[in-house]
Amino acid sequence: MYEFYSITDDTLYIHCDVEVDCYNPIYNLENKYSNMLELGIFTDCVIKIGEDLIKTHRSILANNSKVFQTMFEQNGMIEAQNGEIIISDFSPDCVQAMLEFFYNGKVNKGILESKVEDIIAIAHKYQVEPLKYECEIFMSNLIDDEKFLNYCDIIDLYDATTLEKNCKIYVRINQDCLLISEIWKEVESKYPQLAIRFLKSVIF
Repeated sequence: MYEFYSITDDTLYIHCDVEVDCYNPIYNLENKYSNMLELGIFTDCVIKIGEDLIKTHRSILANNSKVFQTMFEQNGMIEAQNGEIIISDFSPDCVQAMLEFFYNGKVNKGILESKVEDIIAIAHKYQVEPLKYECEIFMSNLIDDEKFLNYCDIIDLYDATTLEKNCKIYVRINQDCLLISEIWKEVESKYPQLAIRFLKSVIF
């Protein structure tokens, strides 16, 4: 509603009532998918992690992971026959974090802070590239001398190209100190090819 009126100084004043529609379709869609996981709505698959069971949906798993997709496409595999997946090499927290990412596209900051290396490992194993990328970005913001050697290991194990790119930037910025350090000697010893790529980024 608008009301127009003027006073003696010939100035026009407008009074209006503004209504704001706070409906966010994306947020509501995320909530709906999250509820499907949390409430176990029409689940057709179960993931077993030790004594823990997480009910989930084959379509969601297959849509987010090529590994899960292959499991369900091959009729001869146990997972396709009985809808049961056994994961023995990751904790329930890590599996839950991956599943939550499948359903709402987000990963809990707390789990990243405490278990980012486990999360990138499970993302790599199940070929969940967007989750792997999130982990690499998170670690890229934490690069320092203390973490550098360990991050080299992660780059080598999981082909973490985004993390490598940001480590190259770190090397360029800190080359005067880093390249004469004991840490760098270990990098050259354990990861010679990676060390060469780092040096090329400094030179060129």
